[in-house]
Amino acid sequence: MEISNGIPYNPMPCIDTFEENGNPCIESPRSEYCICFYQTRETLCDPEVYKAFLKNIEYRFRHSSTYTNYKKMLYEIGLNRCQALGLITSEMASIEMHHAILTLFDIAMIITEHMLNTVGYVTTFDVIEILKEEHKSHNVGLVMLTKTAHQLYHNNKSFYIHPNMVFGNWKKLIEKYKDGLTQDIAFKLLYYLKQSIDKSETDDNGLLDLRDKIKSWSGLGE
Repeated sequence: MEISNGIPYNPMPCIDTFEENGNPCIESPRSEYCICFYQTRETLCDPEVYKAFLKNIEYRFRHSSTYTNYKKMLYEIGLNRCQALGLITSEMASIEMHHAILTLFDIAMIITEHMLNTVGYVTTFDVIEILKEEHKSHNVGLVMLTKTAHQLYHNNKSFYIHPNMVFGNWKKLIEKYKDGLTQDIAFKLLYYLKQSIDKSETDDNGLLDLRDKIKSWSGLGE
């Protein structure tokens, strides 16, 4: 479309679009960065950009219908009670879905790193869809907590949740996306596993085997 003086019409006059190696991008002289549809190691090399990418994924997933419906389903199968304060139910207080062992941010990072290491690129939509599927497949570790207990957990590093309290096959998730384990997340998992093994009274339920696998996958056992 052209306006009367022959200048091409641009609905966004300060934004230019281009394609780089098949990756659609937009840029503006008002912005320090261009925005690409596919994210790669190069586009996510700035830690702040990477953090914003993951935070956006986390926000969008938490505000999705899948998140709401999954929490509702957990209530319906009986997970409507605080697992720290067992007498409090959803009828008495707000019961929140806490991502245990690994936070939602951690899981988004593992999936993103896995995609970058195996495919070479990733999009926001890819990670959100995987998060939806892994939740619906019950592969995400979750604990139901009151709002107060949830806040206490995030503000008290000594707050420990035993793996027997965790709903979801979180071990399967780690193994499925093992190529996305960063050393920081591996250290976090190993510390948690050490606590769990030390506190176990009988069978370790495969925690020792998982510990050795994480060391191997992350390169910490070399």
